[in-house]
Amino acid sequence: MAKFVSCTQLYETVQQKSKEAKEVLWVCSPYLGLEAHEVFAQEATQHAPADARFVFRINHASVKAGEVNPYEVEFFMEHFGNSNVRCLDAFRPNIYIFDDSALVTSADLTKAAFESNVEAGVLLDGSEAEAVKNFFCVSLWENAKPVKDVKKFKKIWNPKKESVPDKKTSKGKAITRIEPWTGDSVNTWYFSVLDPTTKKAVRKIQKEANWAKNLELVSDIGPNAFRLLKLGDMAFLADLTKKRTNTITTKFTRVFDKGRVETDAGDLHFAYETKKTYATERTKFHEMLKSAGIPAKSSEILLTQDQVNLMTNALSSTKPKKRRKASKKQQTRSNTQKEPE
Repeated sequence: MAKFVSCTQLYETVQQKSKEAKEVLWVCSPYLGLEAHEVFAQEATQHAPADARFVFRINHASVKAGEVNPYEVEFFMEHFGNSNVRCLDAFRPNIYIFDDSALVTSADLTKAAFESNVEAGVLLDGSEAEAVKNFFCVSLWENAKPVKDVKKFKKIWNPKKESVPDKKTSKGKAITRIEPWTGDSVNTWYFSVLDPTTKKAVRKIQKEANWAKNLELVSDIGPNAFRLLKLGDMAFLADLTKKRTNTITTKFTRVFDKGRVETDAGDLHFAYETKKTYATERTKFHEMLKSAGIPAKSSEILLTQDQVNLMTNALSSTKPKKRRKASKKQQTRSNTQKEPE
């Protein structure tokens, strides 16, 4: 039986259905906004359905216009597989298929659509969903092409644009609150920042990687960490550049992107967004590392859940540093770290 859903019901439906999906997760949307994956339940990446397929309108014009965010494309490719994400130029419907259910809706795959817009759709179950699944396979998936080089799209992305300039987006009060994902669905790392990167290297990396200047970056990470690091991963960054102070600054961050750019500071880098910043006495900081089983000279470690919990609790017991509005000089600060010994 068909069910009409709208506004908050759309988000609740997608959350519930994506959490329960075991075999099928098929999605098509001409638009794709930054962090749009948060519209789905975290379980969708933790325990990905056996058959995941995504079709977006990924082309030069849509990326340059800010309609499709290439970083979000890469997120889906990394978490669901490169071959499971395809691009198609000429289509308009938004379809979300979960096992034997199909949601046909006006809501594009953007946080703005689900959070602020007045959107509606129809949820079909069982045999009623078969026609939608057949349409997805024949008219969309079979005509869509693999995404050959997402890096070229990141080169033309304008970091000054909004994630998706959806003309339908309401500027008023949000209709629905999209709950941010926790770190449970992604990897969490520990990086120690040992030496500052020169301003010249920072400018070169930002220019060649096309990273917004408000993003901070870490340089010279090891090849193994670079290979395993994914967009959306979380990381504790310990600033050890100031040897004579009695305080260690630790940031809890979200990995925004990673890139390879040849510089005197190393070739492998990642850009990040800071979520929280903590100032810890040096002795307490090293006690925390010892309790977590992290050698003091370690520079990059993929943490276990027990280590994440211990560090989270230890840092949360300290007073977070007050974040001030960064100056242009502060925005271009970068850090570097050595490969693990």
